[in-house]
Amino acid sequence: MPPAPSINANGAIKWANGITEDMHISPSGSTLTFASPQNLFNPGGITIFSRIDSARNGSCEHYYSEQAVKTRLNICGSGEVTLIVEGQVINVGALAKFSYG
Repeated sequence: MPPAPSINANGAIKWANGITEDMHISPSGSTLTFASPQNLFNPGGITIFSRIDSARNGSCEHYYSEQAVKTRLNICGSGEVTLIVEGQVINVGALAKFSYG
């Protein structure tokens, strides 16, 4: 299996199942980019989530997958992350932003 493409990760999500996924958060926060192993459904190995600016709900922001529009991420100011696929909660976790200095 080909390796995952590399990204300049500046954040990560630690899922409830113990898996941690690194990601790149754009400077504006409008896109989240994940690198994952290439597979039949994702031959490029890159998954991009774009913020839905019209769907803000309090301190929560909503993102959709560019590759699979029915896949959503909800990220709240508390750091809580919810992964939703076709209206069903698939996983929950916590967001961490890396700080360099």
